[in-house]
Amino acid sequence: MFMNKNVLEFYVLANKLKEAIRTGWLEVEISNGRIESVAEHIYGSIVLAIALDSEYHLDVDLMKAIKMLVVKELEKVTLKEVTTRDTIEDRKAQARETILKVVEPLSSKEELIGLLDEYYLDESKEAKFVGQLSKIESDIQAKIYDLNGEFDLDKAKEDAKYYGEELSSEIIPQMEHASDGWIMYDRRYYTDDMFKSLSNDVQKMR
Repeated sequence: MFMNKNVLEFYVLANKLKEAIRTGWLEVEISNGRIESVAEHIYGSIVLAIALDSEYHLDVDLMKAIKMLVVKELEKVTLKEVTTRDTIEDRKAQARETILKVVEPLSSKEELIGLLDEYYLDESKEAKFVGQLSKIESDIQAKIYDLNGEFDLDKAKEDAKYYGEELSSEIIPQMEHASDGWIMYDRRYYTDDMFKSLSNDVQKMR
């Protein structure tokens, strides 16, 4: 059936995220032999969203947020993940072009691109939630690598030099554990008290 063709064409493209290793972990040389992929980051973010909704009864459309989360990550089917070490101009235009190609087979492509544009505007409850959710999931993963002895403090401090002179000079002296840099760097993006609280507790995990 034609509908099945659309489903499979989209899925095969999106499936490439299973093999797209997250660049940040490569840059800090995480010692785990199997570093997290973008697809695993999406999975972790969705699981975290379910847990947050359970405990905080979120005032967001969770299905809309999950779709938005997945769509925004589709750029990494072909594009390198941006980290603090990158200075890339016009990234959103490049990302949007890539995502347009990935969702092209689907009849819901206009809805999905609409969610992407909504995410970029960062004004709706769902867009703000997804942005913060994605960052806190990364911070939790950083802490997991840290607790497992797979994230080296010296390499983390070297990475923190890319935060910009002001932030680097503020954060590096406070880094007692490798994941501290990531956690403190992202904390400035949390506008929701739930995420601020979670960030503090993530850093305290031992």
